Amino acid sequence: MKKLIDCFDYMKRYHSDILDALSIMLELFLLKKQEPSIITDLIDKAHKRQPIKQIFKELLSQKSNIQVNLNVNILKILKVINTTDVTPETIESFLNIISQKKTTNKLYYYSTPKEVNHLLCLLLELKEDESLYNPCYGIGSIFLSIASIMSSKNIKLFGEELDLRFSAIAKLIAKLSDIDEANLIVNDILKRTAFKKDGEIIKFDKVICNPPLYAHMGIEQLKEDERFSKIGILVKNYPELVFLTHALSHLKTRGVFIVRNQTLLKQGLESKLREKLLKEKMIEAVIELPKNIFPHQGYDFSILVISYNNNLVKHIDASSFYVKDGKYNKLVDIDKIVSMFSSNANSEFSKVTELSKLYVDDLRASHHVHTTKLTKQTLLLKDLDLEIFRGQRVHDIVDSTHKIKYFDLGIADFAQFGFSDKFSNEKESSEIAKILKYSLRPYDLLLSLRGVMPKVTILSPNLEETLAIANAGIIILRFQNKEDALALYCYLFSKKGYVALSHIYENSAENIVSANDLLNLVLPKNFHNYASKMQDIEELKEEYLRLDAKVLKLKEEL
Repeated sequence: MKKLIDCFDYMKRYHSDILDALSIMLELFLLKKQEPSIITDLIDKAHKRQPIKQIFKELLSQKSNIQVNLNVNILKILKVINTTDVTPETIESFLNIISQKKTTNKLYYYSTPKEVNHLLCLLLELKEDESLYNPCYGIGSIFLSIASIMSSKNIKLFGEELDLRFSAIAKLIAKLSDIDEANLIVNDILKRTAFKKDGEIIKFDKVICNPPLYAHMGIEQLKEDERFSKIGILVKNYPELVFLTHALSHLKTRGVFIVRNQTLLKQGLESKLREKLLKEKMIEAVIELPKNIFPHQGYDFSILVISYNNNLVKHIDASSFYVKDGKYNKLVDIDKIVSMFSSNANSEFSKVTELSKLYVDDLRASHHVHTTKLTKQTLLLKDLDLEIFRGQRVHDIVDSTHKIKYFDLGIADFAQFGFSDKFSNEKESSEIAKILKYSLRPYDLLLSLRGVMPKVTILSPNLEETLAIANAGIIILRFQNKEDALALYCYLFSKKGYVALSHIYENSAENIVSANDLLNLVLPKNFHNYASKMQDIEELKEEYLRLDAKVLKLKEEL
């Protein structure tokens, strides 16, 4: 494998686009698989000092539009390919290394770790002659997992992908996976679905999907689309839900979908989609995956298994099923996960719940598997009546005649302790509707979005007439009950509360605190008693300000 990786790295140096280097490697794998004698003949000619560059160029140009750089040492490349066992397993390992481990290649957005692919395929339980649909197949790494797992490759493969270059690579990988029937379309599913017959959307036996989270979701045109209008799930910040809704329109029996955990919480999953999945008994299982198994993704993920007529929902907490693998984690014990999925028995890491007893505001496996009578009695921040949202960037149209003045509130405006009531950065903007929508209110609790050392403040009750907007580096907690806001601020002011909050920040991905982690902050049993301490804090603040003024005056007199 090392020689193969070194060969790929060597090819990269001679091609400006990494996809060109990958395409050439895959074309040579396919050539070795289908016509190995051609490679040996070229090697023989090279050893006899006969020219092979033009033959090599014409050979590849017949198979692909990629133009190979003839400055490469062709003999060196051919020797590596000739000694490579081009089985799906070998190619899968090669692709996994260059896309998931060597992240500088920046191919991780378009593929999935092979261990996750294996799990997805096993959960699908693909059978002979079944049709499989993937609405975003990327470079097709999942096809190699199908070939590695299934004894027969006699399935009908269908898929859609936005990028023509990725599609060309995926088609090569499908051939290398011995999948004979592959209908891989280049299409933008946000505009239309490519698979319709006589005006009806085609259904497929199985669906598999790891959606691109970086995708730009221009969703306005989808509101009247037959795939989305009945469900009403149109959230540009949650691409996986758009792909999931699209895929449901094609689903015949079972689908597996990778989703961020935040979409399984009350704050993330749109109510209409949640209602559809539960009302129609479509959630078969939720499998929580380990942290940090997808390169450069700061989220936590789960696998959502969708099928029909499920009166029971299986939850599997596989978050601890990993080993450290360089900078990232690697999923392990796949057979154990599949065994728990196939069983209706409860275990240390799994639980089967009747649909009527499901805790619908938190569908994560970790919540259902590890919830006991004791933990149900534990008060979490999310149990309070609150709203959580981020600050906003406000822009201005220079030549606009209608503007409004407001304060742009940043962390520098946070009082050291006690109520914040003085802001320094006054601006004006024409985005009047946005300013009014996100304007801050008395008793709003503000927290820094980034950093290891959290910063917290609470807004003064005297700010009723002040128009202020928190900037994008701030998280706002807004409570229906001001006593809850006061209690939380005083708890976080305490040493115990500050340590608990700091722990959340220290473990946040990419130093950006997660709203979900904040909402799962465990509060003490006497939480509401903390509100009474606000008066003490304010009195201490007044004393501190008086002493600070005296110190400043003394400095000026000296």
